[in-house]
Amino acid sequence: MEPFNNLSPQPPPLPRQRIGRLHSETFRGIPLHAQGPIELAGQSIRSMAGCPYHTRMGEMTSQLERLVHSPAGAALVVVSVALTLLAMVASSLRTLGGLYRHFIRGGRNLRQYGEWAVVTGATDGIGKAYAEALAKQRLRLVLISRTASRLEEEAKAITDKFGVEVRVVAADLTSTDPAVFSRIQEALKPLDVGILVNNAGMSYPHPEYMHVVGDEDIKNIVNLNVLSLSKLCRIVLGGMKERGRGLIVNVGSGAATAIPSGPLLAVYTASKAYVDALSRSLDHEYREFGVRVQNQAPLFVATKMSKIRRARIDAPTPEVWAAAAVRAMGYETVFFPYWFHALQAAAVKLLPASLVQYQVMQIHRSLRRAAYRKKSKAAAELLRARSGNEAGEAPAPTANGVKKDD
Repeated sequence: MEPFNNLSPQPPPLPRQRIGRLHSETFRGIPLHAQGPIELAGQSIRSMAGCPYHTRMGEMTSQLERLVHSPAGAALVVVSVALTLLAMVASSLRTLGGLYRHFIRGGRNLRQYGEWAVVTGATDGIGKAYAEALAKQRLRLVLISRTASRLEEEAKAITDKFGVEVRVVAADLTSTDPAVFSRIQEALKPLDVGILVNNAGMSYPHPEYMHVVGDEDIKNIVNLNVLSLSKLCRIVLGGMKERGRGLIVNVGSGAATAIPSGPLLAVYTASKAYVDALSRSLDHEYREFGVRVQNQAPLFVATKMSKIRRARIDAPTPEVWAAAAVRAMGYETVFFPYWFHALQAAAVKLLPASLVQYQVMQIHRSLRRAAYRKKSKAAAELLRARSGNEAGEAPAPTANGVKKDD
């Protein structure tokens, strides 16, 4: 055997462009689907039919050419163009429909449903804004919330401002005590209740993993968002059916209606998915009796529950959202009353679900970390305050006796 150093030197490799040009010049004119040997430069060589890939590609090309030039192929092209145009028209109509529903269409005369409207969670946020918007429509109100003193204050403020009669029922809707709902039923029994707004709801204090969420939080979320809402629907539906008119508005959430899932808010999201399914089902169940049921779904609104202090285009004030919600009452079964929320929901549907869920998870993780940082800071401040008191340091005096923050 000859040593390696006696091997003849190999020629340098050809550039890639040169190889491609040689390949093109060499095999020009040879059909990919040719069978048998081919004469090339005076020599017989095997055709590319020996390569399964080139053989298959040649067959597919021939079949496609025959299809395009056949009557069936021409019809297929026509149908494809027609479907494309139809999709473009449908998209344009949806856009125009959204503009009409949110900016042009007027609200219904809500007094056609009855003289009284019931609003739960009516002392703050969206519920309070709902109550005031309904009072503008000259509807009498029944406000339901937990704290009697705040209910009385809100009732007086609405009566003074709008001149409508307002009654209140103090009730803890997280309770499973049958007496709570018996008291509500007795208060509503003599009234011509035309509208029920199931607004009361609750979520986690902050996004959290399921195994960390406390039993009490889970119980309260399910009792308020699912059980109480269902019981209040049942209480008013009988009278509405007998009168042949009525409207129930359940305040859902975009977390269940627009977004594929709600990681780190699993129980809350599931409870709002129940609200969505219940509203759809009841609307079809009672529509023949003149009763409508809606799921009005917000995304972010600047409320205490969302912990958003300042309103922005994607998080309106409760008053702005409630005004849009009242204007949409009695129309679509599931609806995003605020125009920008509807735009966001439509955009989400165009994105892959996996991408949306990934982004939601990142946002909720960020909110969870921020909440834990806030808790740690508060705990450290409390520890310093206790250490100062144990050392005999008196808190700095103020006009109201409360220590000022530095």
